[in-house]
Amino acid sequence: MKVLVHNQLIEYQDEGSGRVVVLLHGWGTNLGTFDQLASYLAQHFRVIRFDFPGFGQSPKPTDDWYVREYAQLTRDLLQKLKIDDVHALISHSFGGRVVIKGISQGYLKPEKVVLIGAAGVKPQLSATKSVYKGIAKVGKLVTSVPGLNKIQPALRRRLYSAAGSTDYLEANAMQKIFLNTINEDLLPSVHTIAQPALLIWGENDLETPVADAHKMINELPDGKLIIVPNAGHFVYLDDPLAVQRSIAAFL
Repeated sequence: MKVLVHNQLIEYQDEGSGRVVVLLHGWGTNLGTFDQLASYLAQHFRVIRFDFPGFGQSPKPTDDWYVREYAQLTRDLLQKLKIDDVHALISHSFGGRVVIKGISQGYLKPEKVVLIGAAGVKPQLSATKSVYKGIAKVGKLVTSVPGLNKIQPALRRRLYSAAGSTDYLEANAMQKIFLNTINEDLLPSVHTIAQPALLIWGENDLETPVADAHKMINELPDGKLIIVPNAGHFVYLDDPLAVQRSIAAFL
């Protein structure tokens, strides 16, 4: 289904009945990533999920948004669907940024919060931009050498992968929004989440390390952390039963 929110066409799904649970996906994915979790939760709740602008079937924003605009969009979408009370916001990765920003700014007011491998903690090493600049310079050097320009895409991908920055390379038209997103440190805003909060992390998460979870839990007035063994960043796909049971007990 589609709904128009402030001239932004949004793809969404509305399943089940009862108290409202909203699922917010991570960067580079879409609402389909939550198929299993949504099917499970829809047995007891009304489950709303949608494609953030620039992902899935929702077109890219006309401006280079920050996390704030995604939080506002989430609020406005729920208002458009005439949803006043949200029992829980369940988010993964980038979706976690939206939740933290939305609550800190007063846009989102759920009864409970679930953060799954949530992003928002800025790495202590501020080398991200220098990495991008270095890769850009290498890219220019490669294109200037006869015969090497053909292998430039593969080389750039290997460089970005080594730097943990393949999301940037794959962002294409969303690259400016991606930079706007990762350059914002949301850890100082985590303490504004006064609601009961459940953090679920994969033990082997390389995108948002478990260390980030510990930093967040230390800021939460009412938080609980569950670390799922042998799971990575997409813990809800690596061990769906563990995640489903943890969320069900929490809700």
